[in-house]
Amino acid sequence: MMKIPYTLVKMRPELGAELRRARTARGLSLDAAGRAANISQGYLHKLEAGRVDSPSPRVLQRLGEVLGVPYRRLMDLAGYLPPDVAPRPRGESAMPTGAPPTNHELARLLERVLEELTELRRDQRALAEALARAAPHES
Repeated sequence: MMKIPYTLVKMRPELGAELRRARTARGLSLDAAGRAANISQGYLHKLEAGRVDSPSPRVLQRLGEVLGVPYRRLMDLAGYLPPDVAPRPRGESAMPTGAPPTNHELARLLERVLEELTELRRDQRALAEALARAAPHES
């Protein structure tokens, strides 16, 4: 039987500290920040206390917007970014600064994205085939 690798996402303890720091720096209570991010005060308290193993990326996005913390940083602290993806420094954009990219540069970037998506699709198919082979057959 083929063993299928997986990674359990576990929130890093620094996420809670970062959320608390950003919230208090903005002078927001747990209730005010929670309401603005459309989450409960209790859930935000659990996030800040490090008692949530896998916070929702959507929740992190909303909290980032409310607290002024880049989404990429929160995703990194939540353990969602692969280890080989180094997070950019705070405030650094994914797009280069200066002149906007040329059409040729954009085309190259899009080709890379398409290649990665194709590879992911191949991996999905291989996983589906492995699961189908591993599933007991009905007689």
